[in-house]
Amino acid sequence: MATTVTLDSEIVQAVQQATKQKNKAAAVRMALNEYLRLQKLHQLASLVGTVELRYSNDELEAVEEC
Repeated sequence: MATTVTLDSEIVQAVQQATKQKNKAAAVRMALNEYLRLQKLHQLASLVGTVELRYSNDELEAVEEC
């Protein structure tokens, strides 16, 4: 999907340097994907302690071996 946006050139240059991408579009794509990845990690981290596990790690590994 093609989208036209206006971005601050200093930010785009910083993103290109950080991602080591020569192409501006590739740098922005990479930055957006990384942002989404981090958001998913934050969502997972917020679930810590909210789920009660029924089985220990040893019990789960024993099931995998079967």
